[in-house]
Amino acid sequence: MTLSTCNNFRETLEMLMQRVDPHLPAPERPVPLCSHYIDTHMIEVNSRNVFSRLQQKVKKANKRAEKLQHAIDDLHRAVELIQSKKYVFCAIDIEAWEQDHSILLEIGWTLYDSTTDRYMDQHYLISTYRHLVNGRFVSDEKMNFSFGTSVWCTLKQALKELRKDLDWCVQRDGGFVLVGHGLDSDLKYLQKAQFLWPCSDGKQETLDVNQSAIVTICNTDEMYGASIKDLHNPPSLGSTMAILGLESQNLHNAGNDAHYTMLLFMELIKNVSQ
Repeated sequence: MTLSTCNNFRETLEMLMQRVDPHLPAPERPVPLCSHYIDTHMIEVNSRNVFSRLQQKVKKANKRAEKLQHAIDDLHRAVELIQSKKYVFCAIDIEAWEQDHSILLEIGWTLYDSTTDRYMDQHYLISTYRHLVNGRFVSDEKMNFSFGTSVWCTLKQALKELRKDLDWCVQRDGGFVLVGHGLDSDLKYLQKAQFLWPCSDGKQETLDVNQSAIVTICNTDEMYGASIKDLHNPPSLGSTMAILGLESQNLHNAGNDAHYTMLLFMELIKNVSQ
């Protein structure tokens, strides 16, 4: 039964009640069980093939709904973590050479210390590949870091600096929270580079980020999808910021992208909190 049919039925019932006794009170409107209704339609299942196709559609729909609910739960957990003011949040971004993604040109990260409400930005350029630039598929912005001074060094040295910051987080708080926009690709880059994550005991280390001292991972693309209840085809970092009215410039610089990812993260947190 559709919502319009329900409303028509209610109006008809009210009219009949008034005819029986004008003094009868109008029936109360029921409290809705959800924020919106979706009109349904009948599907005739007259063969095994029709039933099988319908069953597959239901499975896919349930899987999408489950994934969305997990994203919504993660979004609210991120809000709780910010409000608890217990951890450092680390947004990471890596820029690879567009013609060979095994070559890393830049790495940037932004730390937000929720206990002191302070930010810190880092941007490292890999000196081994100083001669390589992007520009064919994505703009070359590696010399346009907007939030501090870029440092030329080897990949090994850059990863050592990242590890030092994470070690500090673990020593002080017992863990850290990772933030990223489509962070999976950055984590794969770090794994291929043999980056070792600190463990919660402060002594051991691991290649598997999920076995490290990480508290949770916050993907801003999924957080935005959860906020609009649609995880399909998430927009890019720049597009998401524009949708939310946030300004950005010189994207595809690893340091800038990390900084803007953290700003986007905080904006999403603010919107949910409000």
